[in-house]
Amino acid sequence: MDKNSDVTNNEKQDKKKHFIYIIILFILMGITFFILLKDQDLYNLFRTIGKLNVIMVACGLVSAFLFICSEALNFKIMLTLVGEKSSFLQTLKYSFVGFYFSSITPSASGGQPMQIYYMKKDNINLSHSSLTILVTIAIYQISMVCYALFAFLMNISLVIEKIKSIYGFIIFGFAINIILVSSILVAIFSEKVVFEIVKRVIALLYKVKIIKDIQKTQENIEKQIVEYKQGAKLIRKNIKVIIKIFIITFFQLTAMYSVPFFVYKAFGLNGFSFWQVIGLQSILNIAVSSLPLPGSVGAAEGTFIVLFKTFFPANMLTAAMLVSRGISYYILLIISYLVLIVIHFIPQKFKTV
Repeated sequence: MDKNSDVTNNEKQDKKKHFIYIIILFILMGITFFILLKDQDLYNLFRTIGKLNVIMVACGLVSAFLFICSEALNFKIMLTLVGEKSSFLQTLKYSFVGFYFSSITPSASGGQPMQIYYMKKDNINLSHSSLTILVTIAIYQISMVCYALFAFLMNISLVIEKIKSIYGFIIFGFAINIILVSSILVAIFSEKVVFEIVKRVIALLYKVKIIKDIQKTQENIEKQIVEYKQGAKLIRKNIKVIIKIFIITFFQLTAMYSVPFFVYKAFGLNGFSFWQVIGLQSILNIAVSSLPLPGSVGAAEGTFIVLFKTFFPANMLTAAMLVSRGISYYILLIISYLVLIVIHFIPQKFKTV
């Protein structure tokens, strides 16, 4: 009875948190769009959007979907590597789940735990799902930082001219992502360091009475660390697979970063190359990805206006931001939510085949 009661209480708390996150997201969206649109001629704004090249907009939508599919493919490769069977449709579910919960939680903190939760519901071993998430996150973060650094160096004069007002965001973004990558790599490859850190964290949690059974908790953590060590050995033995995931991740990032370029072309504009536009988008992504805002709402729109005013005429800039963010965030968020509804009502459609 007590266990059932605890589960029910936890579910209620989770639903309450979910509801609060959505309310915060809507408030941020409301404030953001009010600030951005209060001085705009809405009739002309939407008339401008209505004149866009539909084919280019469709290319942007396809690119956003390829971003999700690429992560799903990486999950499938990693799960196969650790001996778990999964269909592409199943891993696509995990990608949409991750996108949705990352989008509504501060600093995208809710995505990975929910992906692990849904993998567990599909009877995937906890250590295997955790390792899969850790490796894909590590590769994604490393790729994202390298991509942005390369873009910065290749477009240094253009970037320096435009980043003065958001310089702090970019430095903060690089710093947080480098720390995150280092932490993940330590978690995967350094058993002793992780064990010492975990021991101290458990002791602290025991002192503040968050953990009741310190010995049992420590035993469970030790077991997980041993499994991570086995996973690290697996990675070392399968470098070709890791390289393959890096290549897919590069494609994944390129797909998402290309959305503003397709929007740029949808407006019938020329003058800047594909790599210049996606290079600036990669830097924008670094600048806002670590901010404690659900979906980086507000920050992403603001930095887009600052960075992309070089590419878009003033009378098109707000419309370009709305379309670009609409494709890369808001439409994907709606689709992800619909996928979650389908998962709950028709769960068998997303089971392993």
